[in-house]
Amino acid sequence: MTEKLYLASSSPRRQELLQQMGLSFQLVKAPVEEVALPGESPFSYVRRIAIEKAFDGFNKVEGKDCWVIGGDTAVVLNDKVLGKPRHAAEAIAMLQRLSANTHTVLSAVSVVHDGEVFSAVNETRVEFAEIPEAEIKEIVASGEPMDKAGAYAIQGQAAKWIRCIDGSYSAVMGLPIYELNQLLRQANFYQE
Repeated sequence: MTEKLYLASSSPRRQELLQQMGLSFQLVKAPVEEVALPGESPFSYVRRIAIEKAFDGFNKVEGKDCWVIGGDTAVVLNDKVLGKPRHAAEAIAMLQRLSANTHTVLSAVSVVHDGEVFSAVNETRVEFAEIPEAEIKEIVASGEPMDKAGAYAIQGQAAKWIRCIDGSYSAVMGLPIYELNQLLRQANFYQE
C-alpha cells in the first residue's frame, strides 16, 4: 500500500474512519470557505466543498503522484442546510427542529489524483424520536454539538434518540466509507 494518501481534513471522525479502513495517510490542511452559492442546492454544495478541499490539499502536497481525500457533510431539514452551531442557543434550536423529525444527511467525498477528480455523494435519512427539552439542554451543555453539522454526532449523546437510519452510518459520522473505497479503486490507489 502506498504512503501517498492524504486527508484534507482535521476532523477526528474522518481520521478514525480512514483508520477503520486500514489506510495509512497523512494530514494536509485545506481550509476552504464553506458558504453556499446563491441558489445552490444542498447536494451541489456538499459535493463542491468536498472537491474544493481535496483540490486545495492536492495543491499543497509536493509532487503529484498522490491521492488527496476531501469530504463534507451537511444535515438537511426541509431543504435547509443546518450547519455547525455558532453558539449554544443555536445548537438548542437545531436539536429542537430535529426532534420528532426525519432529516437527510448528505456526505460527499472526493479524491484528487494527478489532477483528476473522483467524487460521490451519499444520502442517508435519519429519524429522531422526540427529544425531551431537558435532554437537549444537557446535550448542548456537554459542548459536543458545537463542531457538528446539525448540532449532533451519530456516535455521541444524541444517538439514544435516533429511532432509525436509512443509509450509511459512516456517512452520517462524516465520511461514506463504501463510496470512498470505490473512488480509491477508480483512481488506481490500490495496487492490485
